[in-house]
Parts: sequence; structure tokens; C-alpha cells
Amino acid sequence: MSLTKKLDYSALFELSDPMAIEPYRLRSRLPSDSSKGGVNLDRLSQGDYQARDPIQFDVAQGSETCDILWTQLVTPVCISERVVRLLQQNDVSGWSTYPVEVLDNNGRLLAGYHGLSVTGAICFADYSRSTVITKPPPAPRGRSYDVYRGLYFDAEEWDGSDMFWVGRVRVVVEKVKKVFEQYKVSNVCFTPLTEREIRVRHVRGN
Repeated sequence: MSLTKKLDYSALFELSDPMAIEPYRLRSRLPSDSSKGGVNLDRLSQGDYQARDPIQFDVAQGSETCDILWTQLVTPVCISERVVRLLQQNDVSGWSTYPVEVLDNNGRLLAGYHGLSVTGAICFADYSRSTVITKPPPAPRGRSYDVYRGLYFDAEEWDGSDMFWVGRVRVVVEKVKKVFEQYKVSNVCFTPLTEREIRVRHVRGN
């Protein structure tokens, strides 16, 4: 597929955790180094790995079920059966699911959840195209800090999927955002790539 290099980055969005307090937040039952349990959660979330058995998650905090349940880790996320149907019915590309078991605070199974794999292209994040902005101290005695504003990538690396990765960031096209908003999918946040910010030290420290 030939893609224009003049992408409208404001029409591409990071699909992310709104960091709300009420929704359940999950923790994996795998060891902290999940590879020791024979499972690579990053590869699983990228669709580059098939789980033979359901991945188990416990509730770590929160009190409410939602369409999307985020975890204490960076990549694993669970979605409801309703979200799966919406993605299927709207012909969204670049995703698949893997089996999970989500257990509530009493150890009871919360039925109808799936692990989300984003199977679209993995594009390199090009922070040389971002703007560096100095933010004021978050507290009176704190220090100012620099952020990269804007997330960019080489269009030639994108396969045109509706869901894909830029670095470790889940990115979706506007169609996905509109579907989620129309059907009021809960516990999700969309940030235009042109407005996304990340601390410079977090990038340079990788």
C-alpha cells in the first residue's frame, strides 16, 4: 500500500487510559517477569504471540466494571464483548483478541472480557519532529520540566490499519474514535497525536 507522507496527524489518536479512579484496574497473575511464566505480554498485545491458555488478571483497585479495563502494566488491556462486537460490525482493522480470565475482588469470574491485541504495523516514533516545550513546576517548590509535544512517524511504515502502534503507543484512526464515542464506550481516552505529550527524560532514558 502506498501512503502519503502528508498525514493529518490531528486525525490520528492515541487510545489510552483516562486514569479514572472508579473503574477496575487489573494486575496480571503472571510473575513480574512474565517471560518466566512462558508468556511475553508485550508480544501478546502486539499480536506477535499466541496464548495457549487464558491469561488471568485480578482486580488491583477500583470498584466498577467498564467496557475497557486497563492494567498496572503498559501493554495488556481487556475489552468487553460489546467492544469486540463494535469493532467487528464497523469493520475495524488491525486488532485481534486473546483469551483472558478476569477475577473480581472475591475471586469470581467477570465473564465477557477479552485481551486486546493491536496487530497493525509497529512504527518508529520520531521525536525529532516533535516540539520541545518547558512546563512549569507541578508544585510550588518543584522544578520545571521539558516535554515532547506531538507524536510523529514515517508514513511508509504504516500499513493502513485502523489500529496500530507508534513505539509503544496504541494509535487509532478517526473512525475508531467516532464509533467509541457514538456508542459511549467507557473508560477510554483519545488524544490527537499532535497534542500528545511525554516528558523528554522518559524518552531519552529508554
